[in-house]
Amino acid sequence: MKIFLSRFFLMSITVLALASSLKAASPSLGGIGPRGWQRGTEVELTFTGARLTDAKELLFYRKGIETTKMTVVSDTQVKAMVKISPEAGLGEYGIRVRTATGISELRTFYVGALPVIEEKEPNSEFATPQKIPMNVTVHGVANNEDADYFLVEAKKGERISAEVEGMRLGTVVFDPFVAIFNMKRFELSARDDSPLTGQDCFASIVAPEDGQYVILVRESAYGGNGNCTYRLHIGNFPRPTGVFPTGGKAGEEIEVTYLGDPT
Repeated sequence: MKIFLSRFFLMSITVLALASSLKAASPSLGGIGPRGWQRGTEVELTFTGARLTDAKELLFYRKGIETTKMTVVSDTQVKAMVKISPEAGLGEYGIRVRTATGISELRTFYVGALPVIEEKEPNSEFATPQKIPMNVTVHGVANNEDADYFLVEAKKGERISAEVEGMRLGTVVFDPFVAIFNMKRFELSARDDSPLTGQDCFASIVAPEDGQYVILVRESAYGGNGNCTYRLHIGNFPRPTGVFPTGGKAGEEIEVTYLGDPT
């Protein structure tokens, strides 16, 4: 019995040591930048982490994205050119880095319908917003005690929608806030959380008059940091909050009504 227990103990130690060794050799993926891009285009992605020297390929969990070039910059960084098909589905894509010694954790990347622009400072005051066109996605960061303002123009009766992907990006615990103002700083719409998107939020109005409007994005308690990246979609697209009926029988066609649109 003592011999059996000794052998079992030694075997357990060996297995644990082997598992620890394999884990130490496996790559670690900490982040991807940018966090999303427009379908039908190409973009260079930067992957940061550890033990990436022997990176071989990117593993995508949905069809629609292919790697055209990959360069190992250092043990902690890999750059890759990826091509996003015009037919690629919108939304979240899981990505891993495969190296000669293992496979990294899964991180997410978003495919969108709108062209992407970068947030540019200074835009932290209502008086100095970043002017942007309608129907774009802004890739930004909500730093500590930061407020990001964006300026758009709209005609009377035109829809203005603003939706933030922050928590859904899965980087850190990030609770964004979004609001739409007129140029007199009167708040026309503001949202923190949403039953549909959880801690992420969206606001939508119909412009009451021709003119300029300001959109604000920040961490809800002004507690952001350099890891609080977000994708802000701004445009004249509709933003329903639900559908009715909420389901149907498999194989049958049903007519649904979108709910919650401002028009």
